Amino acid sequence: MALIQVETSSSIRRNSLWLLLARLTAYGSSILFVILTARRLNVEAFGQFTVIAALVMVANTFTTFGTDTFLIREIAKAQQVTSVAARALGLQLALSCLWWLAILFLHPNPLLLLYSLALFPLALLSVASALLRALERMDLFWSLSLANGFVQITAAFFSEDVWTLCASLVLGQILIACLGLWICTSYLPRSNLFPSMDFYPLLRAVWPFAAIMTLSVLSQRLGILFVFAIEGDVATGLFSSAARLVEGLKFGHFAVLGALMPALSRGAANSRNGFRVGLGGMLGLSILMAGGVMLFAHLLIHFLFGQEYMSAAGLLSVLSWILVPYTISAFVSIDLVARGREHAVLKAMLFSLLLFLGLYFVMINKYGLYGAACAALVGEISQAAILIWVARRTTQVSPSHLDNANETI
Repeated sequence: MALIQVETSSSIRRNSLWLLLARLTAYGSSILFVILTARRLNVEAFGQFTVIAALVMVANTFTTFGTDTFLIREIAKAQQVTSVAARALGLQLALSCLWWLAILFLHPNPLLLLYSLALFPLALLSVASALLRALERMDLFWSLSLANGFVQITAAFFSEDVWTLCASLVLGQILIACLGLWICTSYLPRSNLFPSMDFYPLLRAVWPFAAIMTLSVLSQRLGILFVFAIEGDVATGLFSSAARLVEGLKFGHFAVLGALMPALSRGAANSRNGFRVGLGGMLGLSILMAGGVMLFAHLLIHFLFGQEYMSAAGLLSVLSWILVPYTISAFVSIDLVARGREHAVLKAMLFSLLLFLGLYFVMINKYGLYGAACAALVGEISQAAILIWVARRTTQVSPSHLDNANETI
């Protein structure tokens, strides 16, 4: 038993290091992409792109439909690629087609239609990444992240306007999806990623994951959408520059949680201790990062974005403290999902979204951009408190509803 616990702890640490490297790669490339994009475009054009990107991000979360989290949990239990992967890919492609057609007929924004084409290669990339993480091939996952970051930076460097940028990003996502397919078929045994349209049983099993992820991403992007609707393009560009920097600082959370998820899902020995150590470590790191960003906010904005964005320094000082409540929310959520309590998380996320809506509407109308930053921070603190309350009231029971659903998949 002691040997198993040592091996499990070693596996979590090793996977955390690989995922940390992947997140550092993604963080560095994301920050460089944002900086290049902000400098190549003016504040107004950057604000326009940010809104389009936020909408496509929400769409990508919806079309992924929670299958990435579900795949990690189920493939980690089976320790091999099953037919669920092909069905997940078929479901994501079908939903991507539905989204694109809905935009075409309901709100035919040409730029949004163009960038929404990225949803199709992103579906393949999502499934490939989930399989690599579930089977703990974090080294290959890092390679995929490195290639993806390179493509994004290249697209930003050679783009002169928003149209060229979106077209380049779509082409880049196609190339990365092909690379992900090649990696999976070459290194994962019995990996069949030909999409299957027999996804109805999967649809029934994963809808709670889809709702959780969509609500989570929507909550994170509400600030940008509300600022755009109330304050306009320039204000959106300023708010986005600060918000994107804070998002990049979450790389450590993704690394630790990504490594813990497979271990928690299969009930590996010592995984609970790894969870507690990870939570404590990330809380301490988040406080240090938030304090550092607040102290050097003006220097960071000036160095990374230039004088044109200096008004965002005050926003960054406030938004940086989101990292602390976000740490609590992320760890509590992943623990509940791993134990099959995603319905409890869903209820908490729905209530949190309603709270975010009210906060953004009131605070932006009354205090402008600074109100948006304060609303984001208060919303994150409230969400963490809600999830803690839910976790304490939720007893650990066998997720029989999922067991029954999985039998039909």
